Amino acid sequence: MAARRPKAVLPQPGRRAPRKKEIVMLTLLRTAVLVLPLVAVAACNNEGPAERAGESIDKAGQSVKDAIDPPGPAEKAGRAIDRTVD
Repeated sequence: MAARRPKAVLPQPGRRAPRKKEIVMLTLLRTAVLVLPLVAVAACNNEGPAERAGESIDKAGQSVKDAIDPPGPAEKAGRAIDRTVD
């Protein structure tokens, strides 16, 4: 008995069947949409020199602000929690 050929996918009324190039492009697009966010999230874990410099600038600005207007107990507790989480 001869092997059966799969039935062709019939296009919907009013639409043409997708071409091979379109199928490849859609597959690549779907793959990129799934992979790129994962790469972006993985890249966020690395702390480079620019981020460390930015953090030191932020700390310097915060210490100047604290010298002018000292933080209260609630703000101190919130900062301690932030440091623990980071």
